[in-house]
Amino acid sequence: MAIELLPAIQIFADLVLFFAIVFLVRTVNKEIKKRYFAIDADTLPEFKKLIEDSRHSADYLLQTLNESRKSLKEIAYTLDEKEKKLKILIEKSDNKFEEMKLGDSNRGERYEEVINLAEQGLSEKEMAHMLNLTEGEIRLILDLDRKKNENA
Repeated sequence: MAIELLPAIQIFADLVLFFAIVFLVRTVNKEIKKRYFAIDADTLPEFKKLIEDSRHSADYLLQTLNESRKSLKEIAYTLDEKEKKLKILIEKSDNKFEEMKLGDSNRGERYEEVINLAEQGLSEKEMAHMLNLTEGEIRLILDLDRKKNENA
């Protein structure tokens, strides 16, 4: 056998193999085209049940989402109301603080009024009522004044 004959045999074998593959691909394509894809009678009820279950699950999900949305709206409304109440309380506390600051500047005048009224002979109860102070505050102011005068 000559060496020149080997490539010719190889080419011939490759051609035969090529044609065999082309033949098989065409045969398979024809078979595929002949078949139509249909669901058989056994799997159709299962498929319908699967679709129905999917619909129920989607409906349940939508219902749950709507309920969650409503709950979130209620929570947001409640938080808004509480925020408004907090703002009002903060404003009130700021106002009270300002009043207390102003009250501190008037405190010395009130103490002098208590001492003057005590010198005039008014009772602690009367002074408390007139100056809008408690009787304990009146007693404290008078005691502090006495101590101050004793040390002076």
